[in-house]
Amino acid sequence: MMTTGSSTSSPSTSPSSSSPADDDMEDDTLSISSLVHNSTQTLGVLKKAMADMSWMDLMQKGEDRRKRLNVFKTVLRELSKCCTDVQVGLRSTKQDAVASSEEVVLLREQLRSLSAEMMFLRQALGMKAASQTHTNGLPHLVTPMQADQGYMDPMIRESTSSIPSHHNSSSSGCSCGTNSQLSPYFLPSSSAGTGTRDPYTELEDLVHMSGPLTEEAVLKVLHHRWQRGECQTRIGPVLVNINPYRGIPTEQVLQHSRHGHHPHLHNVANTALKQLIETGTSQSIILSGATGSGKTYASQLLLRQLHELAGGGAETESFKHLVNAFTVLRSLGCAKTKHNSNSSRMGQYIEVMMSNCSIYRTKLHCYWLDQSRVVQPPQGERGYHIFYQMLAGLSAEERVKLHLTGYSAKDLHYLNNVTEADDSERDRIRFDAWRKSLTSLGVHFFDVMRVMAAILLLGNIQFIDDGGFELDIKGNNEIKSVAALLGVSGVALYRGLTTRTRNLKGQVFKSLCDAQSANQNRDSLAKALYCRTVSAVIRKVNSITRHNNTRHYSATSSGSDDTLSNDSLGCKPMRHQPSPVPSKSSTNQSSTSSHSSMGDGFISILDMFGLESNECNKFEQLCVNFSAETIEQFYTTRVFKHTQDVCRQENVHCDINVEYCDNTPCLQFLLAQDHGLFSVIDSESRSLDNTCDQLIQTLNVKCAQSNGYYNSALENSHQFTIKHSSQNITYDAGDFLDANSDVISDDVITIFQKRSCNFGFTTHLFSQELKTLQGGSPKGLLFRISPSPPRECSGKSETFTTYSQDLVYRLDSLIKTLDQTQTHFVRCIKSNNKEEPTSFDSDVVKQQLRSLQILETVHLITGGYPHQLKMSEFVRRYRFLAHHKRLRGTSDRLHDDCKILLDCFLHIMDNSNLPYVSTRWALGTKHIFLSVEAWQCLERLRDSRRDIAAVIIQSYVRRWSCKTKWPTLKSVLRSGPKRVQFKEPIYEGIQSPHHQSAEVHLNHTDMMWSRTVVPYAIDSSKPEPPPVPKNRPFPYTVTSSVKSADFPQTRIMTHNFPADCKDPLVKKGELILVMGPCDTDGFLVVEFNNYTLKVPHQHTQLKPTGYTLGTRI
Repeated sequence: MMTTGSSTSSPSTSPSSSSPADDDMEDDTLSISSLVHNSTQTLGVLKKAMADMSWMDLMQKGEDRRKRLNVFKTVLRELSKCCTDVQVGLRSTKQDAVASSEEVVLLREQLRSLSAEMMFLRQALGMKAASQTHTNGLPHLVTPMQADQGYMDPMIRESTSSIPSHHNSSSSGCSCGTNSQLSPYFLPSSSAGTGTRDPYTELEDLVHMSGPLTEEAVLKVLHHRWQRGECQTRIGPVLVNINPYRGIPTEQVLQHSRHGHHPHLHNVANTALKQLIETGTSQSIILSGATGSGKTYASQLLLRQLHELAGGGAETESFKHLVNAFTVLRSLGCAKTKHNSNSSRMGQYIEVMMSNCSIYRTKLHCYWLDQSRVVQPPQGERGYHIFYQMLAGLSAEERVKLHLTGYSAKDLHYLNNVTEADDSERDRIRFDAWRKSLTSLGVHFFDVMRVMAAILLLGNIQFIDDGGFELDIKGNNEIKSVAALLGVSGVALYRGLTTRTRNLKGQVFKSLCDAQSANQNRDSLAKALYCRTVSAVIRKVNSITRHNNTRHYSATSSGSDDTLSNDSLGCKPMRHQPSPVPSKSSTNQSSTSSHSSMGDGFISILDMFGLESNECNKFEQLCVNFSAETIEQFYTTRVFKHTQDVCRQENVHCDINVEYCDNTPCLQFLLAQDHGLFSVIDSESRSLDNTCDQLIQTLNVKCAQSNGYYNSALENSHQFTIKHSSQNITYDAGDFLDANSDVISDDVITIFQKRSCNFGFTTHLFSQELKTLQGGSPKGLLFRISPSPPRECSGKSETFTTYSQDLVYRLDSLIKTLDQTQTHFVRCIKSNNKEEPTSFDSDVVKQQLRSLQILETVHLITGGYPHQLKMSEFVRRYRFLAHHKRLRGTSDRLHDDCKILLDCFLHIMDNSNLPYVSTRWALGTKHIFLSVEAWQCLERLRDSRRDIAAVIIQSYVRRWSCKTKWPTLKSVLRSGPKRVQFKEPIYEGIQSPHHQSAEVHLNHTDMMWSRTVVPYAIDSSKPEPPPVPKNRPFPYTVTSSVKSADFPQTRIMTHNFPADCKDPLVKKGELILVMGPCDTDGFLVVEFNNYTLKVPHQHTQLKPTGYTLGTRI
């Protein structure tokens, strides 16, 4: 147990002459000093007593434990009264004299330290005492501060206010919640110097905040919890997660062995799985926040927890496959940006498919990939990690094979826009892990490396128009290397990049490209190769299916204190839901999840982008921000709109009307049919001759009536500003048309046909397009850079699908899928912009609190009814509160049954001696509306009743089992009472290591050798024993007529025992656990079904499988 503070003696006073007032003051000071001194000594005795008694003893039940706790509490109450008297005494003395008295100042410091230590002990005892409080046989858990109001410390607020705003101790490399490794009731040693316990640390739910709910109050709570390592805070069913930039690195989250450091995130996964099993409704966990807020980190924690609960754990082959998949995709899909050193540039939707309460498949969906970063990373940012890692990790021999000898990031045009030095050693280590993971997925390492090397060398090829008939090339060596890597001829590659085939009214003709078009074809090929390689890896990841999974999840009542109802926050119940419908360009076809029984469905984890604003925002940032606005609108609709609309529809009065930010007008401006931003960009992209100036002119005309959501920039003709939900963002439209067209001509694709390409992997990447071309020559078709059906450049607008259209279609399908699931929200926040583990930037956090509408969420959940259940569901779920005869049980009397249950619930709460907890509810026409406190109390009562019922059922089953076994046992006892010894082992399967057998055999051999050489005075140097025959499963010796081998061992019964009994205790063919030879010749000591028996050796047969039945200790 950790304690702080030290014992101090009372200050001495020197005899001197003074006035009567000074004498009175001195007497008061001496009496107060004596009181503090005595209190300090009493507290020291109490701390020593609590230190001597282990916490495990305190957790045990019994009268002795209760007496000890009561003694400790009584002493603390007396100390609290003593502190009150001291405080009153200090206030009653003359202020002028006290202010100048160093003794009184010292006494105040001692009192503050004493109060802080008392708070430590009080919370420790209060938490243990709270767990034993019962109401009508049902435990009702309360927070430690609510457990006993007599513990209120008069100096606690003054002590807490003395904590500095920032501690250097927070710079430790521990993860969030690391202090859970220490005593759960005390601060880590790094904070012991303050001598205080922060009350905000225990405030795990912002719903229970006292005082006015303001932005400053919420920020203060989050700041104090972050200082103490608590980075996750609940708002009822919504979780707020702060990225502390410390702890386990993201690449080690899935495979790391440490558990329990993120209890709230784990509880979200537990809740989702429990709700899937109980209701049959598929679940969705939506993570939202700015870049760098830890969304990917949290998603992998959730994924691991789901596999721990229902997937067999981290040692299964399917989970190892998933770890390897994320290792590969992390390098392929992440890059270093100005805001985040490990920013994910692909929107991920992880779908964990369940069957019979067990995970049988995990699918990954990529909803968006930043293609432009492959060929042109923003200034000051890096490209994808894989490029730098391969340059650091490839050996000299591999560089020769890949034509990369002598190249560094500065020598490659696609990577040379960053001047800072790279951490080559870190990249090399990650590349080695990436190589192993890629190979384990079944993807050939050199196939992917040839494509990656070709992409890098493509950037060094530059076409120059020198006025001749054909374009000149800057980088002849590079184009030859690229052609060799891709398995095509250099001439064919040159012709494909510099030639353009057009189809005009059925007539096909070719023309030469200018230098700009040829360089665009080069970049399009690089982006197409990269995107299709990522798609191929994702298809390989999704190809695994886990069959015949026998591990099933059992829904228990533990860890469900904030379980969501089937209609919480506007959830719509659903039994049959399809997985997200892929877009036309998606290569990962999703299957339909059919729910034939409980435990079937899927749990999805959505990790999408937050709003981004850079110095130069291009088309990619527009797509990212559109995705963020779409997810934010879903949160607003589900949390705010639906909750309040249902209350209004059923005439339920809500005490609070929350004003929230609705981004629907912004999305309407982006998606309007004729005058929307995407509609205008699509129409301008259909014509290859349109320019950026024409696009801006059209936008200024058609988007003028956008109610302020569109503003043209006067200083730059190519820029415009969009009013997003949380900020205004200015975009540069210079690349909008080309990026939205997202095309690559068939002149480039035809060079990878089988007859002209000897590298099968690249042919596979363009297989869909080559199938459309049917092995012929170019026909003037245009294909999407990302995999998709072809589109013709024939002037028919209905055949065109642009990049923005595809993105809108995919997000619309995603929202439809999420709308049919039960949702759980995790709002992620970054603590600072510099990724420093010791910094909590209040301005940065406050800006994110506003954009994520955290304060509005707190107001709604605190003052509203965030949980809505149908009356039939409420009666079914909480019918245990009332006697079954009081309930009508008919559909026309549901309203009366709900009133009866609520009256019983109120009666239970009134009869308890616990502090008052606000439990508000309201009855509508079809639903019953519950506050967060009422929902949490009901769920805890239900969980407690289920636990009690489970214990009762288990006791009856054990009783029945004993009664059925008793006649057989009785006959055995009568026939041979000396042969049976009673034990109570719990049998389990344990693996018997073979090295133990060798040790036993060695001990027997040494003993026999010593017994032999001593009587006959033989040389004691033991010769090397002969090798054990291979046909023996393990070595053995012979004791009497029984082979004494490695015990315990598993054997099979060859006869019934007893043989003369109609209902034998051990039947033929059953497995038994042999503990060793018996004293009686020819018998073995056997344990079976909690009994120890003497069984004849000839009735057993050895089972040499290495699998031994054993007892659980």
